[in-house]
Amino acid sequence: MERGARFDKKRVLVLGAGRSGLAAARYLAGRGARVEVHDDRPVELPPDLPAAPYAGDPAGCYDLAVVSPGVPPRHPLWAGLQRAGVPVVGELELAARELGCPLVAITGTNGKSTVTEMVGRALSAEGRAVFVGGNLGTPLVEALEGSWDVAVVEASSFQLATTETVRPRVAVLLNVDQDHLDWHGTPEGYAEAKARIFRNQGEGDAAVAHAADPATWALARRSRGVLLGFSEQGPLPAGAWVEGDDVVVCLPGRDGVRLQAAPGRVRGRHHLRNALAAVLAAAWMGADPARAWDAAVSFPGLPHRMERFWTVGGVGFVDDSKATNVHAAREALAGLPGPVVWVAGGQAKGQDLAPLAEAARGRVKVAVVVGQDAPALARVLEGVVPVRRFEDWSAAVDAAVAAAESGDTVLLSPACASFDRFSGYAERGRVFQELCRRAWQRRRCRG
Repeated sequence: MERGARFDKKRVLVLGAGRSGLAAARYLAGRGARVEVHDDRPVELPPDLPAAPYAGDPAGCYDLAVVSPGVPPRHPLWAGLQRAGVPVVGELELAARELGCPLVAITGTNGKSTVTEMVGRALSAEGRAVFVGGNLGTPLVEALEGSWDVAVVEASSFQLATTETVRPRVAVLLNVDQDHLDWHGTPEGYAEAKARIFRNQGEGDAAVAHAADPATWALARRSRGVLLGFSEQGPLPAGAWVEGDDVVVCLPGRDGVRLQAAPGRVRGRHHLRNALAAVLAAAWMGADPARAWDAAVSFPGLPHRMERFWTVGGVGFVDDSKATNVHAAREALAGLPGPVVWVAGGQAKGQDLAPLAEAARGRVKVAVVVGQDAPALARVLEGVVPVRRFEDWSAAVDAAVAAAESGDTVLLSPACASFDRFSGYAERGRVFQELCRRAWQRRRCRG
């Protein structure tokens, strides 16, 4: 049967009219499905999309429902569809069923966007036609319109929670820490969603995971594929690790390769770990390890991810707005030398903020907390580091810039989501950068 042919005349409800939802609706409508789209917010469907707004008919009238990542299982319409026996899948599952090339899927609490880009660059350097997308930006369903040698996708916990048949040729789990508890309910539920990336793997597949992280390693061991570890300390039975001044890449049945570790160390341990994971994924897909390593370590990074955007008067400014959870903020603080003026806060998403106290101890000169859950963050940090609390972002950044001296770093690493004030982490990062420049100008004018 031709790919997509089974959707002809099927009635499908797409729940969520974001980018992935509209992409799924467009794909299904193009294959003859009768598509309806529902979103909790008023939405006007694009004129070129042959779909209708949700008509409010009984859930049992649908042959299939496609849920967008931001829609939680407790949503009443999702629950109604399940009670009516309507198959419910996510856009990732829908696309993977139709995909005509091998899939490399990358997940983790942090770093997954960066590693996705690194792997894409490494495989493209081999002359492959590589689709790069998923949660990173371009929905996987859009890959179905092209011809690719391999698809490399970032997979979020939301997307993985609705997978049933997805089988990555390479599944990468970078790390697991508490996040999105407002969606998954418990840390265990979140971890189980991440672990689904391995559930259908078998012979010929590889599971890549951080070997020095017991929780991550335990989840990866569920895979029935080949287990490949990455670590800053080696050696390992198989994988990639740092050994003195070298990186060693060793896959089963192949000779090990030694590469210079120095380029990966320049930008900190998070960059080194990401590059180790990326070179393993690319090498399993047939890339030359040396070329893959060069492509990974030369990746300049994504905006708002430990982005050192400015240095002035001996003060460094780093935008890590993408650090929307405790794990990411801890990594950011650990990776910066010298005193840190730390700007943090937003929506905590039900996380336990307590681990931030130890991460800040001895590193943070002053913590400037702002946003919806600033009071909770202040309670955790008070008595550990000096804390200043603000409701207004402009005032908060002014205070941070005023506190910074030569040799310090002003760091935005919020440990929280941004939706209490911004449309997303990207807007928060852009605003932070602009506020820093304005605050420094005012400081200079004051003498």
